[in-house]
Amino acid sequence: MTRWIYAAFLALFAFALPASAQTFNAQEQAEIRAIVREYLVNNPDVLREAQDALEARRQSELWRRARSDSRDFSIGPADAPIVIVEFFDYRCGYCHAALEWVTDITRTRRDVRVVLKEFPILSPESMEASRAAIASMPQGRYWQFHRALMGFRGDLTSARIDQLARESGIDVARMRRAMASEDVTQILQDNRGLAIELENTATPLFLINGELIAGYNRELLEARLREATREARR
Repeated sequence: MTRWIYAAFLALFAFALPASAQTFNAQEQAEIRAIVREYLVNNPDVLREAQDALEARRQSELWRRARSDSRDFSIGPADAPIVIVEFFDYRCGYCHAALEWVTDITRTRRDVRVVLKEFPILSPESMEASRAAIASMPQGRYWQFHRALMGFRGDLTSARIDQLARESGIDVARMRRAMASEDVTQILQDNRGLAIELENTATPLFLINGELIAGYNRELLEARLREATREARR
């Protein structure tokens, strides 16, 4: 067994080197490939283990990207042991329903950080509202504006978005100037790309310490939050 593993290691090491640095001739490389192939055919669990390890690494990287984008609004301690990421759309009824739960978490849990990711997918109104919310961030009133937009029931017309922004303490003219910027567009594109990589493009989409929960199922969310709390206290 040791000989097979050693041969496989040599093969991988050799193929990872630039061509100019490889010391195996064509015949030796062919022999090493045959050894590796035979080993993998006889030990298919190795391939499954490798695939599982790669998938775990991919999921870990996606979670890092989801929770660590400095462009996103977040509320709660930066070093909180529990992080909840929400992808949402301002025209999504289930996102509206989740607002109370998310707000309660921010008020009652000092061990939780909530990260909000704009993900407008339902309508042009959704897109305009998300652009407005992102453009408002430099003014320091995003959280107030977010809750106003998410709590509104009715058509999110341009006039209504401006009204809600104004009532949230936002300079609407400044917000409007920023809405079409490339920076705002890039954030929205990156959020969409990440959701696609997570293989879920519905809203709301929650991640609690990396575990994905699609839709607003309060019982399931609270169960996962309790589990994350127990894990954090170990």
